[in-house]
Amino acid sequence: MHKKISSILILSFLFTNNLIAQQDTTSKKGWPSEERAAFISSCINNARASLSEDSARSYCYCMQEKIEKKYPTIAEAEKITAEDLESPAWKKEIEDCLKPASTWGTAERTEFVSNCVTNAKAGLGEEKAKSYCECMLFKIEKKYPNPLDAEKITAEALKSSDWQRLIRTCREF
Repeated sequence: MHKKISSILILSFLFTNNLIAQQDTTSKKGWPSEERAAFISSCINNARASLSEDSARSYCYCMQEKIEKKYPTIAEAEKITAEDLESPAWKKEIEDCLKPASTWGTAERTEFVSNCVTNAKAGLGEEKAKSYCECMLFKIEKKYPNPLDAEKITAEALKSSDWQRLIRTCREF
């Protein structure tokens, strides 16, 4: 467990250093960051009634990503009805988000987010750093369901266009 946590600490340090070192000035697409954050926050508050904090956070990041992909603007997303969410297609999306996405434990998630926020808050402020780190945790868990596999991420890999896109989307939260 200690080796896993050490690797996660190193990983969070790499991400936050990469985040702070880059200032992306390209135009943003999709929902404004305030809307993403509001969706996630509201979703987590509602989901905590039936899910743990950890599960609620994972579920809400997953659903936000799916909804934004299908409805790229807030105006479009606001048209979703309860009836729409009862459709077989949306029920499948919801079920997919409720399934455990990884074997990461609560302690590993908490450790990653905590250390990531510690490293990122100087450049982003505490609230923005927390949003960024929770988003990156979701992306990393999705890409590496086994936390030991996340150790494969190198500083060089973080420079790839795939990782830069993931980092950019989380930075926009």
